[in-house]
Amino acid sequence: MHATAKVFTTGNSQAVRLPRAFRLDAAEVWITRNEATGELVLKPKPAPDDLAAFLQELRAQPQGTAPFIPPRDDAPAADPLADWAGSES
Repeated sequence: MHATAKVFTTGNSQAVRLPRAFRLDAAEVWITRNEATGELVLKPKPAPDDLAAFLQELRAQPQGTAPFIPPRDDAPAADPLADWAGSES
């Protein structure tokens, strides 16, 4: 979707008046600039409650890695030369 927005200055800050179709449901945004193209990207900053809810859900997930990583034997391998008497002639 493309639209035109007005850019204006308020005090020492520059602002952009967003059209209705681009309204954000956030109190703050993260902003990044692509140095090569000059494009700006706005991303809604999650509210602290959103982060707490995410972490709570993450902690509620099953613990452990058994379904993903098969068990393995970490015991050291036997010495292949333990029974070798040598070649003393």
